[in-house]
Amino acid sequence: MSDYDQTIVSTQPPQPAGEPPKSRNKLLLFGGIGCAVLLCLVLGVVGGMYYYFLGGTDTLTSLTGTESGSPATSEAVVVVTEEPVEPTSEPPTSTPEPTEPPATEEAMAAPEIGPITFAVGATDDFEPIDPSDTFEEGITRIHALFDYRGMSKDYTWERVWYLNGEEVLRNAADWTDPEEGRFDYFLDAGGGPLPAGEWKLEIYVEGELLASGSFTIEAAQAAVTATPVAQTTATPTPSPEPTATPTPKPSGGGVYKLVYTKWDGGQHNMYVADTNGRNEHFLLHRAAGPSWTPDGQMIFFYGEEGIDRQRLDDGREFVFDGISNGIVALVNAASLPGIEEAQLFQGLDWKQGSARWANVSPDGTMVAFDAKPGGDYRIYFLGTADNQQFRYEILGEQADWSPDSQQIVYRSGRDGKTGLWISNRDDTGHRLLTDNGSDSFPAWSPNGRVIAFSREVDGNVDIYLVNVDGSNVRRLTDAPGPDTLPVWTPSGDIIFRSARTGSWGIWKMSGNGANQQEIIPNAGVGPDWSMSRMDVR
Repeated sequence: MSDYDQTIVSTQPPQPAGEPPKSRNKLLLFGGIGCAVLLCLVLGVVGGMYYYFLGGTDTLTSLTGTESGSPATSEAVVVVTEEPVEPTSEPPTSTPEPTEPPATEEAMAAPEIGPITFAVGATDDFEPIDPSDTFEEGITRIHALFDYRGMSKDYTWERVWYLNGEEVLRNAADWTDPEEGRFDYFLDAGGGPLPAGEWKLEIYVEGELLASGSFTIEAAQAAVTATPVAQTTATPTPSPEPTATPTPKPSGGGVYKLVYTKWDGGQHNMYVADTNGRNEHFLLHRAAGPSWTPDGQMIFFYGEEGIDRQRLDDGREFVFDGISNGIVALVNAASLPGIEEAQLFQGLDWKQGSARWANVSPDGTMVAFDAKPGGDYRIYFLGTADNQQFRYEILGEQADWSPDSQQIVYRSGRDGKTGLWISNRDDTGHRLLTDNGSDSFPAWSPNGRVIAFSREVDGNVDIYLVNVDGSNVRRLTDAPGPDTLPVWTPSGDIIFRSARTGSWGIWKMSGNGANQQEIIPNAGVGPDWSMSRMDVR
């Protein structure tokens, strides 16, 4: 018997009663009988083929689960009946076997997915390793294991992930595995730590929700602490207590903290110093375009290739697991840690390799950066709160925030006009501020009234001011060599980069251009000036 069990049940009509047969010519009789037999055979074959091939609607197919990798068996019952000839009044000579009603087609056995087990790993036999519904901070991969049956390669299945109630990932694919077995499915963040919060997984088959499960990644400070290469685990250090933010002085002056970089010919290295040039402190290698949070607790920056491996002068090397080139946060910046104590964090969607700098909004809720994943530079936004996301993107580069964090000023060639533009942060209400194609690196003043920027005139780059309505453009510097990358202090002074002495240094002047003086010499600027942006708090 093959994979199909096939039974043909046929009922014959009763023979009618009648007069005794009359004598017939034997040759005719035998000839007639022969023709009748031949006709019956033909009709039987044709009828059988008809019912066999056209009887699909009367086929009952039942699929039963088998071990993974084994073919499922199926049984089919085909019932064929013939219309009886109208009987006579005389009872039949024999009672026919009762016929079974035609079988109806039943649906394929419904797919089933069992409970989901979450774990940190799985064995070669798909047994969970350290299963739990709560995981520690810094975990980089979660395995979701479940048993299943009744699946088919005709099915499409879909996985939907939620974080704190918001959908963050959705994938659909054709089912390619056996009909029954155990499945190991995992979620990771490209090698980085998964965000803390409440995670939920929903599994759909053919659009129907068949299973769901959830787990929690404990919401602690998700920082990565460097460890020597020889060690295998990292020990996080407590976040420092908040420190007071200096009160701005309206007429200039005061001493603040400046975060900046120095180009050494191959990479940017990040430092902090006072705005009078004193107390310089090295922080990290391969860190560009830094920006303080308003409370001074963190520094956001662009991590260059190799940011995860930091080497000290004595040859010791420290590795930050899960950190790669893209936007990174130094979460314990207030303590000005050395490499050994530094704590770095990188969100799931921060790994943008073509970024160049970071700029934290004055209210501390968003981080702007520019990148060109598709060819042209665009400005993107990250949220500083856990798992906060913004879908805005603006055609342009080199952005700075308005004091109220609601607008940005930036360089762009949008609408066929290259210059400085101002937009709301969701890209509404954009307007052209200046129309000089060389205008770049705008910086919005703390009082919100003017914007400093650099402009090239007659081959020399200098720093200018413009009112926020586009009026009263005036020049602040006029020295040989480029003056660029201005940034405001809270009190209204301007810190900028200059190569007027023949080498790059960091300079300071009043908001009106007076009292220009070098505060940090030998502060190199790389080929892409955007990566040498600075920030003051």
